[in-house]
Order: sequence, then C-alpha cells, then structure tokens
Amino acid sequence: MRELFELRGADPELLFSPYCWRVRLALLHKGLEFHSRPLCFTDKAPLACSGQQLVPVLRDGDCVVHDSVAIFQYLDRAYPERPLLGTGEAQSRARLLERVIFQALRMPLLKILVPRVHALIAPADQAYFRSTREKALGMSLEAFADPQAGTAQLRQALAPLEAWLADQPYLDGDSAGGSDYLVGGLFFWAWCLGTQPWATESNVGAWFQRLLNHYQTSCGPVKRAEPDGQALAVPTA
Repeated sequence: MRELFELRGADPELLFSPYCWRVRLALLHKGLEFHSRPLCFTDKAPLACSGQQLVPVLRDGDCVVHDSVAIFQYLDRAYPERPLLGTGEAQSRARLLERVIFQALRMPLLKILVPRVHALIAPADQAYFRSTREKALGMSLEAFADPQAGTAQLRQALAPLEAWLADQPYLDGDSAGGSDYLVGGLFFWAWCLGTQPWATESNVGAWFQRLLNHYQTSCGPVKRAEPDGQALAVPTA
C-alpha cells in the first residue's frame, strides 16, 4: 500500500499542509489508494527513508519521492492514465502557472494563517515552528502576522484567478487537473485551518467548493478547525 507522510496539527485528523493537500488531490485524480502517515512538525525520524526532513513524502513500494511537484511528475510516469501535468510544453505551462499564482497567493495567506498554525499545532511543535519561521521571515511571528493586510493583498492577488474562472469551471478547463491541485492546495490550507479569506459567492469560491465537494464525495469529510469567522466580501468592482 502506498504511504503518504503528511503534516498534522495537535489533532491528528487536522491535515493542513498546502503541499500535502496537493498530493492528496493528485492521488484522488489518479484513482490511487494510500495510507496516511500524519506527522507533527518535529516528528522527523519517519522521513529518513526520503533522505530529507520535509513533507510530503510518498512511498510507493520501493520508490520514495519527496516534494509535491516531484511527486506529481512521478505519478505521471508511473501511472500515465489521467495525466496531472502532461509532458513537454504542457508541463512547462502548468509549472509556470503554479509558480506565478502560488507565489502571489502564498505570502498574503501566510500573513493570515501564521497565528492559526501556531495555535493549532501540538505544544511540542510550537517552539520549532516559531524558531524556523522567524529565521526564514527575519522577524517574530507577531511582527509578521497581519490578517487585515494579508486579506487586502489576497483580494488583489485573486483577481487574475477570478477572471480566469469566469470562463471555465477549473484552471485546467472543463475538468480539474494538475494546475487546479497545485494552486488548490493553498485553499485547502486556509480552509482546514478554519479560515476562508475569499468570497464564497465568487468564481474562486465556487471553484474551491467544487474541488472540496469532489474530494469529500470520494474520500469523506475533511477535518476542519473551528472557523475564525473571516470571510472576504464579494468584490463590488
């Protein structure tokens, strides 16, 4: 049985990593069953099989792959039916879309979600999360976190997606594909942490709901933290 090593909160059923959600959606797309191995931030020993210390890690028989994009590429090679990224120019375009959109959305969401992550992980993980993130950010979590500014920045960053999804139900067209999962992982990240800083009644909101409904119909309810009440107002212009 395939194993997916992924990140959990203090509640072992709360799985919130955007990168791990990418892989969950990709495995569903391929119709591949797997066994979840949820890990805390500081639970590094099980990842030794991958030669590094970050999730997601997929172990498929004797093959061990880490990094979400590398896992997508592996799945397309090993299970070519229903491609995720395709090959050649198609794969390059998917990677470009992922890089541009992901980078535009990640920082605004991080400003919103940092306090939520810190509050919802195991106490033993909080010191690790604080030290590693503060080193990367160059400031304290409290100085970096700014949900109000993050929400305003996210509103602007979502505009291209909102326009794109006005003409088609998914980023990849009439049905969901690799681009939807690469970007959608960010939305599962926020939603699982109990936050929805985008408008429900919007093209982006409808797109995410389609992804969520498809996943829950196939795999059962997704564990979500208690909602924090944040929601983006529907843009009026």
